[in-house]
Amino acid sequence: MIEVPLWLVPAAPMVLVLALCIPVLRPCVRALVPLAPLPALLAALADPGPVPLRLDWLLLGTDFAVTETAAPFLVFTALLWGLAGWQMMRLMAHDEHGEFVQNRTTFCFLFAMAGNLGLLIVQDMAAFYTFFAMMSLASWGLVLHGGGVAQTFAGRIYIAFAIVGEVALFAGLAIGAFAVGDLQLSSMKGETVPLLATVLASIGFLIKLGAVPLHLWLPVAHAAAPAPASAVLSGAMLKAGLFGLISVLPLGQIALPEIAVAFAAMALAGLILAPILGLVQGDPKAVLAYSSIGQMSLILLGLAAALAAPETWPLIAPAVVFLAVHHAFAKAALFLGVPAVWATQRPAARFAVLALMALPALTLAGIPGTSGWLAKDALKTALGDAPEGWTIWLGAALFVASLGTALLMLRALFLLARAAYKPEIARDVALPWFAMTALVIFGLAIADITPDAANATTVADLLPFATAGVLAALFGMVFHTAGLRLEPAAPGELLGFVRGASRPELALKLMSPNPARTLYIRRPAAFGRRPAAALLRPERGAFAILGIVVGLALLMVLTPAPAQLVPSLPEVVRQNWTAC
Repeated sequence: MIEVPLWLVPAAPMVLVLALCIPVLRPCVRALVPLAPLPALLAALADPGPVPLRLDWLLLGTDFAVTETAAPFLVFTALLWGLAGWQMMRLMAHDEHGEFVQNRTTFCFLFAMAGNLGLLIVQDMAAFYTFFAMMSLASWGLVLHGGGVAQTFAGRIYIAFAIVGEVALFAGLAIGAFAVGDLQLSSMKGETVPLLATVLASIGFLIKLGAVPLHLWLPVAHAAAPAPASAVLSGAMLKAGLFGLISVLPLGQIALPEIAVAFAAMALAGLILAPILGLVQGDPKAVLAYSSIGQMSLILLGLAAALAAPETWPLIAPAVVFLAVHHAFAKAALFLGVPAVWATQRPAARFAVLALMALPALTLAGIPGTSGWLAKDALKTALGDAPEGWTIWLGAALFVASLGTALLMLRALFLLARAAYKPEIARDVALPWFAMTALVIFGLAIADITPDAANATTVADLLPFATAGVLAALFGMVFHTAGLRLEPAAPGELLGFVRGASRPELALKLMSPNPARTLYIRRPAAFGRRPAAALLRPERGAFAILGIVVGLALLMVLTPAPAQLVPSLPEVVRQNWTAC
């Protein structure tokens, strides 16, 4: 196996970001986007694993390592970014939004990829927060792609939740670092970490996880973003929130009953609300987004049980990771299949595409014989050792999860079957979807995730799917007989009542008495420059700030200070505290 330096994992997409600044290299950069996660995949599959690395000159001293927990996350994250990047570049090749939008989306895609891959291998708080913020903030450009009314509104909602999450995460990590006097991320698991630090850091990760009631951004963003962006948002970035929770919570060490109860309440609310809200959606991507909320709620339930009874974590941990990997491949395959459906016009071809999409749909629902069933069976077995008061409703929660996911998959496939044909989409966008569908079958073996021996299938295991089929047939018959029509709801629940309206492109437009003539208020020219007739698009200022941050980071990397002149963060905080 080729040995890959760990610093190359986030550096590979960042090099392409720099190359994107050179106009003549931009076509080559877009062609190389699917290969940018290759160093991460090689590092995750290396046996033996890559040697841990420390860079004293980077930030406050950055440690890189591929831990046992991070390895499967790194595998599916690299595969998802590579295949989603392949489809994204093919879709933009025929994009009507112009070169500026293509360059902006490519920049944000690579920047978010670097952050997502980097946070999985860093071991200190400063680097972890930096990469996590890179991923979250740059993903705003993926949601904003196209710049329409829906995209602009979704971008505002997404960036608002992202900023709140970043502030909460930074506060939690800062309080924890000060309390323990250590910048290692693993130190957040210690008993001396204040509960406030754990709560704040958890809020930041729960927003990214899409846990109820912090999930409002997720269906709005998925409905507006391109399908490949939705694939990485749901398949990879939601798991970054899970990875963060596993990294900072004292799972298997001490009990946190208060947080356990809060997690359990959020998980149960998500399991119940996700199918109810998803079934009334008219956009198949929004339906898939609500199913992600339900699946993440199931994972959150496992974390809640582990926080209530630390001795159960050795059994729950592999089940949670298995469920995360399975969900990543299956959900990404469904999102990448949406453009493949749009690109097919003939009924026979569309039926074949939908029939193949049924495979990840059935896997996600957990039908017996699939990886989804193995994952849920493993979680059910692990939760059997949960506290006695929890076992009463855990079985009902798992039943609701399977029933809700099955109904949502039926709804999504129904909407996709009725989707309009889009001739502007090239047929080769189906190639990344084919590859991702294959990973639904073989991806768990690549990630080296081996499930425990599953229990024998019983009639109870088939009951959720039989119930879902009966309910779907019953509602379909009632609606058809009575001539009823479901009016789709807007994604985002309460946010659906505050939709944004289109804005004029010009700052001010005055109509003259002659309708054929229009007067425009122009900004005065300064120093002989040509006056501008319209305001710049507001997102350009945000990207300018992001570019300044990148420039400052590169300047810091290229001009390192001596290690002895850079005291650690806890020492600086203690010195300032003593001086006060």
